[in-house]
Amino acid sequence: MNNINLLLDCQGVGRISNILLTKNGKKYFQFKNKSNFLNDVAIKNIIKFLNLVKTKKFKLPVFLDIGQVTVADKLSYIVLECLVYEMLSLGYSVTVKFNPKSKIDTRGISNSPLRFLNECFSSFSKDKTYRETEFRKEFNSITKGIKYRRMISPKSNSYLSKLTSDLILFLKNQFEFSDNYRRVEYDEITVTKLANTIGELVGNATEHGGGDCLLDIDITHNFKHSKKQGSKFGAVNIAVINFSETNFGEKVKNKILNTDLSKSNRYQNIKVAYDTHQSYFNNEYNEKHFWNLASVQDKISGRPDNFNNGGKGMTDLIKSIQKLTHEDYCYLMSGKEILKFKKELLKQDSDGFIGLNKTSFLQSTPETTTLGISKVFLPGVAYNLNFILEEVH
Repeated sequence: MNNINLLLDCQGVGRISNILLTKNGKKYFQFKNKSNFLNDVAIKNIIKFLNLVKTKKFKLPVFLDIGQVTVADKLSYIVLECLVYEMLSLGYSVTVKFNPKSKIDTRGISNSPLRFLNECFSSFSKDKTYRETEFRKEFNSITKGIKYRRMISPKSNSYLSKLTSDLILFLKNQFEFSDNYRRVEYDEITVTKLANTIGELVGNATEHGGGDCLLDIDITHNFKHSKKQGSKFGAVNIAVINFSETNFGEKVKNKILNTDLSKSNRYQNIKVAYDTHQSYFNNEYNEKHFWNLASVQDKISGRPDNFNNGGKGMTDLIKSIQKLTHEDYCYLMSGKEILKFKKELLKQDSDGFIGLNKTSFLQSTPETTTLGISKVFLPGVAYNLNFILEEVH
């Protein structure tokens, strides 16, 4: 995968003592997690540790002792996979040890390629070459049961249509259960909307950042809900990640601030909104949040000469699926900035924009519940989408 090195390069080097240990006469570098969570704090600490390892003269084996942790979200363990993949690519041998606690939106970690490197995995192999080969293989591509994963490169203009067709087939198969499950009532419209939304997110990520894009989807079934006794729920959990030197909102920012906007009232309105929002920027809501929000608007594109044919806003597609879900948890992350797509705040205002508020994009800032700032700087863009749907048995 291109540019994973940027994830390491954009963070600092940790001041960690006693990382060099010896076991059975063999030296290795060890990371010891001090948290009960696999979240942005833990990922930041792991990155600092790996950067420190890279400064050492010898490429000794790396051991990540993560422990028993609650997994914050799907993107957290996908980023961990990327870090491990990069260290293997640099010539380090990597082993992990962790026992993750998961829920409906993070159960996919049980099928993560990390399991091959996990000493707690029931089928952990003593053959280093085998387990690292299997990790690399599944990191790049797998369609197996309830999991779909691809490394996607925009090699031709038709790559998105091919991806969407592939996703429709995968999702249809997921909703035709046998033995333990009767057919779940997700019709073809739902499947098509999911496939189109995922395809749009992949296209959006590659357009803004260039290079390849990692897509990971897992399906979970048969979960209970404390507030809805007798019902069963499943989830479609999606992560899309593209590492790039160009963060998500930068192309739209450069276009709005440095080109003649007289050809388009819509782009002029983005500039008006920017002039208004500037006076409200603070520690919770900053300029990067604004440009990320501007970039997800319908008919807004970062392409320099395109003022009339901006893509369909991804928020429209996400919203169309949210209408069918029992619950959802969806966000975009670029750099340290996070935008959370809450269904009740994805309505277009009278000007045709989404402000992540109940009033107006042009005049009002997003509600604080839709904003976040991560401890980790993610170069490029990533999406974490969890759609929870009721199953019919």
